[in-house]
Amino acid sequence: MRDAKRPSMTRRMPLRLMALASLGVLVACATTRPPPLEFTTFASNVQVARILAAGCPTVTVNQGGMGEGARDLGLSLRSQGFTPEDIAGFRTTLDPGTVQAEINAYLTQNGVDPSNAATVCPVARREIDQRSPIAAFLGAA
Repeated sequence: MRDAKRPSMTRRMPLRLMALASLGVLVACATTRPPPLEFTTFASNVQVARILAAGCPTVTVNQGGMGEGARDLGLSLRSQGFTPEDIAGFRTTLDPGTVQAEINAYLTQNGVDPSNAATVCPVARREIDQRSPIAAFLGAA
C-alpha cells in the first residue's frame, strides 16, 4: 500500500524532468560566451560606415562589402575555435553600450558631426582612400 503523504512515482517524474530541464537551461546560459573584440569592432565599423554614408551624399553603404566582411569575420572566428552556435549567440551577448562608446569615440576623434556633411564627407573619403576596415563597407554614390 502506498503512503498517502508521498506523491506517486509518476507524479514525481515530471518534477524531476522539469528540474533537469531547468538545470540544462541554466548551464546553457552560464556558458554563453561574450563576443571577442574582433566581433565588437566589426559591429562598430558597420555602424560608423552607416553613419558616414547617411551624412555624406557622395558616399553609400556597400552591402556587398558588409556581406564579405561578415563572411570573413565568421571564418576568422571559426579558425579561433568558436562554433557556429557561439558566433550566432554573439548577437545576443553583444553589449550595445560598448558599441555605442566605440562609435562615439570615433566620431569625436575624427570631428564628425553626423548632421553636417562638411565634417562627414572628408572623413568618409579619407577612410575610402586609406582602404580602412570601415572603407570596406562604403562605396561612391
